[in-house]
This record gives sequence, structure tokens and C-alpha cells, in this order.
Amino acid sequence: MHDKSVVLWVPMFKAAMLRVLSALVLYVLCQPMFGETWYVRPDGGTRYTSGRIAAGLSGQCDGQHDAPYPGSGKNQPCAFNDVRFLWGEATYGKNLTWVGKGGDTYIIRGSLSAGVTWRIGWPNASSGFDKQSGDYWGIPGDPYGSGMPPPPSGTPTQHTRILGENYASCHAPSARTQLHGGYGVGSVVKLNEVSYVDLSCLDITDFSSCGRSSQTHACNTNPGSLDDYASSGISWSNKSTHDTLTDVSVHGIAGSGMVGPTGDGTSFSYLSIIGNAAAGWNADAGDGTTGTGSLHVENYNISWNGCAEEYPITDALPYQDCTDDNVGGYGDGFGTATTVSNPGWVVVFDHGIVSYNTQDGLDALHLSGSGSSMTVSNTLAFANMGQQIKAGGSQGILRQNVIYTNCNALRQNIPGTPTGYNSRLSDFCRAADTGVFMTVNDGSTTIYEDNIMYSASATGLQVGVSTSCTTATCKIQQRRNVFVGFLKNKADGYPTQDTGEYPNPVYVEEASKAYTNPGSSFEDNTTYHARPSWPCPNLHLHETHATCRDPHLADETWHLYGHGNTSRVVQAKGDTLQDDPKTTDVTNGTEAAPASRLKLMGIPAILLVSVWTGVRYYQKKSVGFLND
Repeated sequence: MHDKSVVLWVPMFKAAMLRVLSALVLYVLCQPMFGETWYVRPDGGTRYTSGRIAAGLSGQCDGQHDAPYPGSGKNQPCAFNDVRFLWGEATYGKNLTWVGKGGDTYIIRGSLSAGVTWRIGWPNASSGFDKQSGDYWGIPGDPYGSGMPPPPSGTPTQHTRILGENYASCHAPSARTQLHGGYGVGSVVKLNEVSYVDLSCLDITDFSSCGRSSQTHACNTNPGSLDDYASSGISWSNKSTHDTLTDVSVHGIAGSGMVGPTGDGTSFSYLSIIGNAAAGWNADAGDGTTGTGSLHVENYNISWNGCAEEYPITDALPYQDCTDDNVGGYGDGFGTATTVSNPGWVVVFDHGIVSYNTQDGLDALHLSGSGSSMTVSNTLAFANMGQQIKAGGSQGILRQNVIYTNCNALRQNIPGTPTGYNSRLSDFCRAADTGVFMTVNDGSTTIYEDNIMYSASATGLQVGVSTSCTTATCKIQQRRNVFVGFLKNKADGYPTQDTGEYPNPVYVEEASKAYTNPGSSFEDNTTYHARPSWPCPNLHLHETHATCRDPHLADETWHLYGHGNTSRVVQAKGDTLQDDPKTTDVTNGTEAAPASRLKLMGIPAILLVSVWTGVRYYQKKSVGFLND
């Protein structure tokens, strides 16, 4: 006779086990599936596929093992020996399709320090056929479309990854894996309409000194006699979402380093876009679209765009054949389309350098659409031929930047540049010789705070109206900034516009209403050496707690090119601060007592230390970084 407790316990145990097993199955099914990993390395072999074997071509490696080709056999466990084996059959055909699937990882071995470089596109100027290997690289009859095709999109939990040799530690430029597009490739890397794709540890360039932005050495674009150039480094669309770039260099491209806008959730870090013949990043693809969603760029360098990079490189700053808009060139470091973003494009540039571009540095003046904004912070901006920064959108925000408005820098014989690099440049200090341009709009607050500006321009900061500023909801907060002015004369870089005057720190034009609206603030700013017509404080703009004296920065000299040290000089105990004889310290319209002067200086002192900390790394590394 069975024990009743045992009889009852057995089915209960079975039911519990079924519940546990069901939960485990559900858990496993809900977990991301690990993608496959594909490898490319110089000592690998040819790609094995049935199509290649049928065509009489070798098929040595499966591409899924990080190992060299053993020397004999087919379909061996080894890596591919050409990056182009990652897409297409590499035989005569029109479709370029990646091996693998979304969520896979592609590791490309070989770094610049090891002397390795990988070609993207045709192997010669007349066709995509390689007689030695029998492979057809790219699309027959279309060299321009024979770049890397868009990779398969990943998922939120499993990104597709394309990684260079040292992706785990790749801040040094020489650690990166080089992809060089050539013989007419439109884009070396296409990221149009792909999502959840990560690129890391890559150097993207071409092997020609020609340019497609009115350079004297213009690229030959005719089939059969093509120069070995690429028109863009990376192309985007606003359907490219949740993609990342990390430790990526784009330089020496015959057109723009990057082309097209981005979609939501894109993030770039340790990005350098340097020495591309047109723009650094032309976010206007010319198709009537613009960016949407969020874009975050940090630890960046966007410099020397509008100049074609030497090939081979012989100079320390190998940027030559520079052009500007007066001769049909372009030259923005970053520029947007005039199309309205819907939904808005929220753009952030943080911790970086933007310099020596032949038009504007960061130009988002045309950014528009509800919710759109341009934020620039902890950035060192100098020596761009136009404005250093332009912030449009529904809201512009500039915080903790160091800005030199030395827009005549590229007039100079800068050490390390090729002879005659600037012989065709002429549109210096374009757009009314203004250093920074921001807009105010109804329903938003423009923010300009904790910035340091050195300027010999006609105007340091210009504040304009993007669409309208007619209601009390149009506001500006301009606080804790430092402005140091220099004479606009020949010695300071103006050979033909020698007015001998100090700059106008701020020009507001029709935007003055924003300064008087409730919720706006213009306070705690330090102004030193302004135009005599500029009152300090500017009561017309309701300025309060103004400090009008020497801010005592480490380097208060004007730089025809480059930049100086803007860190705060700590005053010794008992040291007296000397007034600028042309200005006074005033608070709320009344002259401050000596004790108040020291108190007022305390606010900028804290500010200057924090600003300098934010950009100090870039100032110390700028020479090396500009050669990145």
C-alpha cells in the first residue's frame, strides 16, 4: 500500500520541474544569439564558395578562423587574405553582398604600424578585373559604386561590428587598420540606411593628392584613366540609426571626409576628420534630407578641410592645394543642409578641436525644425577662415569653449605646410568678420556661457534671429564668459582691413529683445579691450555684474595662427589688480569699490580653471593630433 504523501508529491514535483524547464527555455529564447566572427589577415587565403570553385578560382579559407592559410587545401579553417572577400563572390557579377548576417563581427587584421593597408574598390583604373588572381573586385562598369556595400544591420542587443586590428586599445593613429578607397570609389564605407553597426579602429583614406573641390590637381574621373581617389570616406543617411564610430580617422579624401546626415542614436568618439579636399563632414547629401534624432560626437578633431592631403606625405602638415568658395571650393569642418528636421536633430559636439578649415569650423546655422539643437562644449576652436562656430536650430548652446577668432590664420606661412599651400585662398573672415554666430528663437533659450574668446575680428559674438523673436518666450542666457580683444590691424593679420580698433564683443541686431525678456540673463561676464563704443556694462542689453579688466590669463598675446594658454594666472597674496585705463569695473551701472573688484574676479577665476581643464588635453596634444 502506497504512502498517500508520496503519491501526491510525485505529480507536484513533475509540475514544478516543467515550470522550471519552461522558464529556462523561455530565458534562452529571449537571450541574444551570438553572431559569427569573420577574419581578414595578410597571411590568409582566398574565399571558399561554390561559385568561386565553379568559376575555376581557388577557394582556400572559410574566413571564420583567425589563422593563416596552411599552404594547401581548400575550405581550410583560416582567414580571408583580402578585405573585399567580406562582400560579394569577388567574381564577375553585379551584387555586392556581405558574408554572414546582422550581428556578426568582422575583424580586419593589420595596422598602419605594421605597414598594412587594404584596398577598397577596383584594383586598376580600367576595370575591376585582377588578371593575376582572376578575381573581379567590385561592380563591372561601375567603379564609383564599387566601395564597401552597406553592412547588414544588427539589433539592439547584438550590433554588427567591423573592427580594426587593435580595436581593444586604439587611440594611437598608427594602431588603426587602414582602408584606402581608389579608382573612383564614391564612398569607401557606406553606412546608408543601416542600424546598430559599430566601426572601430579604422583609418580611411585614398592614395592620391588630387581633389574634387576645384583643386589645381583635379581628379581624373573618366573611366579607363581614373585617378586613384575616393570621393568620400563614409556616407550616411537619416535612416542610419544607433550606429557608432570609435577611434576612426578619415583623411586625404578627394571630396568630403563624411557625407550625409545621421538618424537617431548615432554616437562617435575619438573621431578625426582631417585634410579632406572638400568639407570635413558635409551633412547635406544633396537629396533634400537632413538629420533627425540624436547625434553625439566627442573627443574629435576636425581640421584642415578644404585642403588636399599630400600623397605621398612629405611635410609635417601635409595639407596643400587649398581652396575656398571664391574659387569653387567648400571647406566647412561640419555643415548642414537647409532642410527642416522632422523630428528634430539634436546635435552635440563635446571635447574636441576644430581648426584650419577653409570655410567655417562647425556650421549648424541652417539647422532647423522643432526640437533641433546644436550644443558645442569643451571645444578649442581657432584658425578657421570663416566663423569658428555657428549654432542654429531651435536652441543653440555653447559652453566651456576656448575660441580664437584668428580667421586670417591661413594667410600665414605656417611652419610645416607645403610651399604655396594657401596661394588660392582669398575669402578670409567671410560673413562680416564675426567669430561666432548664434540665433535666438521664440519658445527656446539660447545659451552662451563659461566661454573664453580672444578676438581681433570686427565682432566677437553675433546673435541673430533664426525665424522670429517676437514673444517673451525668446530668451538668452549669456553668463560667465571672458572676452579679450585685440586691435584689428596689419600686425594682427588684417593687411587690407586695418581699422586699428578693438572688436565689438557682441552684436545683437534685431535679437536685442531676447536680452530684455523675463528669464534672460546677461551677467558675470569679463570684458577686456573692447571697442570704445561698447559700454561696460551694456545697460541696453540689461547686463549686470560686469567685470571690465584684465582677466589675467597665462597668455594674453594675439596668435596669427594657432592658439595660446588660456589658463588662469593665480594672483600672489597682496598683488593688486591694475585696471585697464580705458575701462572700469562696474556692477549694475555703478562703479565698484576696490573690494568688490576682487569679489567680481572670483567668479571668472573658478570658470577659467574649469574651462582650461576641459580643453587642456587638446591643447597639449594639438600638434600631434593635427597630424592624425
